[in-house]
Amino acid sequence: MHRIAFICWLLVASCLAPLPTFAQQRPAGGAPGRLLHDLVNTSGVSGFETDVRELIRVGLQGLSAAANIRTDDAGNLIVTIGAGAPHVLVCANMDEDGYFVSGITDDGYLRLHRVTTGVTNRLFEQMHYGQPIVIRTQGGKPAAASASTHVLPSTVAGVITTASTHLQRGRDQAPAPKSLDDLWVDVGAQNRGDVERLGIQMLDPISLREREQPLTGERVAGVAAQGRAIDVALADFLWRLDPKSVTGTLTIAWTVRGSFGDRGMARLAQEITPDRIIVVTRTAMPRDGNNPKGAVGQLGGGVLVADSDTKTIELAKQQGMAVQAVAGVLRAPTVWPAAKTQVFSLPVLYAQTPVETVDARDLYSLARLLCGVTGLPEREPTMPPSVTGSIPGPVDEGIITTLRPLIDATAVSGAEGPMRDAVIKQLPKWAKPQVDDHGNVTVSFGGSGKELVFVAHMDEIGYAITDILDDGTASVVKRGGFFDYLWEAHPVFVQTAKGVVRAVVAPRPGYLATTTATPKPEEIVLYFGTSSRAETQALGVAKGDTATIRKQLTQLAGSRWTARSMDDRCGVAALIAALQRIDPAKVPNRVTFAFVVGEETGLVGSGFLAERLHPAYVFAIDTFVSSDSPVDPQRLALVPLGSGAIARAIDTSSITPPETVARVLAVGRAHKIPVVVSATSGGNDGSQFSRFGSIVVPLSWPGRYSHSPVEVMDLRDLDHLVGLITALAQEM
Repeated sequence: MHRIAFICWLLVASCLAPLPTFAQQRPAGGAPGRLLHDLVNTSGVSGFETDVRELIRVGLQGLSAAANIRTDDAGNLIVTIGAGAPHVLVCANMDEDGYFVSGITDDGYLRLHRVTTGVTNRLFEQMHYGQPIVIRTQGGKPAAASASTHVLPSTVAGVITTASTHLQRGRDQAPAPKSLDDLWVDVGAQNRGDVERLGIQMLDPISLREREQPLTGERVAGVAAQGRAIDVALADFLWRLDPKSVTGTLTIAWTVRGSFGDRGMARLAQEITPDRIIVVTRTAMPRDGNNPKGAVGQLGGGVLVADSDTKTIELAKQQGMAVQAVAGVLRAPTVWPAAKTQVFSLPVLYAQTPVETVDARDLYSLARLLCGVTGLPEREPTMPPSVTGSIPGPVDEGIITTLRPLIDATAVSGAEGPMRDAVIKQLPKWAKPQVDDHGNVTVSFGGSGKELVFVAHMDEIGYAITDILDDGTASVVKRGGFFDYLWEAHPVFVQTAKGVVRAVVAPRPGYLATTTATPKPEEIVLYFGTSSRAETQALGVAKGDTATIRKQLTQLAGSRWTARSMDDRCGVAALIAALQRIDPAKVPNRVTFAFVVGEETGLVGSGFLAERLHPAYVFAIDTFVSSDSPVDPQRLALVPLGSGAIARAIDTSSITPPETVARVLAVGRAHKIPVVVSATSGGNDGSQFSRFGSIVVPLSWPGRYSHSPVEVMDLRDLDHLVGLITALAQEM
């Protein structure tokens, strides 16, 4: 396997979760489709296109010796075949709009800036807010095994912060869209020194971690998908032509800094003077409100050509190739003489979003059209297969081994089955789990002393499908409380009876021109790549199916970790870990560990359980929503990560008696476990038991960015919580 390609893919793929089994969905087929998959998953922020360029270069390995492949001083990748006149140039940009590190704060956060000029989407910044990201640092070493002098990349995982849902109640929920001033990056660092030790420097590029989502058929959604599909089409064009058929000179170039004033093409124009230029470019997207879906052309309908380019339209007709004539969206770079320049593009949906969508069939059509307009005979393409290979999985230790499969499980409120299975699978052999009529799992043990219940919830926030619409999209309703704009234009997994189906949350209609942060409920739909109700139903999607945002447990700096659904996967993992430490024969009290359903939608499971269990004490294990971030008001709940376990003495639904809090603190001191007493917002499962006289004792760990795709915790706090639960179960 080629080491360069592996490392380029590792840039993002090492952060991706192992994917579940999918129903009737696959990546776009053939070697070009696999290269598209790899390129969309590879970051190439304008000015930092190295990894994209090297992956394209690997895709060109094995071309005829007649093809001269080089990289110029600007970073453009250039292939030249033949010599003399006429000189035909075919070129496209390979960069994307994105961010670089513009500041590092003393408390370890990063600030961002963007200087690219190609974005008209008002929600571009907001679609990065509250999302997992990767930082491409300058670490690594030259790839000695390759002819390239490319430096192997080093990446650091991070998250762009978001306000915690629980701490924003009563505040304005429909503000203006997020801007650059709202973007703070958390890499798990506690100070500037931690950031420097991670290898992060000023001007390092930053991009989204969740980049590509294969949809049904040949459709692919992802970051910069239109530009990446164009790049693949140029490579496919090279593989389709016979170098011996070239008369004169043919140059194919992938250029840098396209969204920064076409600087790469400007440098190329200093080096060569072609007689004819064919530029394949991203489409311009006017922000006039007349394009609700950010669409140009029809996906699968063929290449976009200017309606004034009658010669190409007629040629395509003669050769039986589909093209789509468009006006006003194909703009030639001013660095080339207009009289010598033709411009093509590919159809796109949801342009300038993280789920920009293309159809791989169109890129094949573009490669064929390039053969036609250059007058070069087309042959059967011989592009080699993808060389990326498989990525080794993470090596986990301690409670992370327990937590990871819980994070991977999908369990939106009302559909907790996969999570229930994951819980039961990890219980100790002595445990005898019982599943009640609501789906709660309980494990009871111990003697005849006072009755104690420890409860954590298995469900998570998400969407449930309410209808499948005529155009193949699905309307949804929220299950649990969260900000819809954190899910807008991002990939989701839909749990169906046939398995998991990939989809994206479609950007709201008119997103290019919107002036509000939050979409209306009726504007939120799931897009599967289908065009009709029947096509979506054929995937196995049905009313009531649930959707979760793509998620993966990822380590940040030191002992800090991030994932969606830390709430309450960490609580569940803590109970399982405590059970693994406990000897039930030595427990004097009658203890029940409960894993309940429906907490996010009204404490449903714990309410059912409270009807039959009336313990003296109930310990609700759930997140302490901390304001330990630069984007939350710090009047309440300011407990820094790393402080230890928390006695959540006051929250929205319960107050723990001071005498009981003192008892919990005493047990913690006896076992040298740091325990912090504090208050926060949000309810807990224990409050259902208080109706019957039970004393409620919520126990927690401090967590940042509640109910978002980037919840963050410190592993040390979770370990302390496990120790406290273990001690209380035996000594309370």
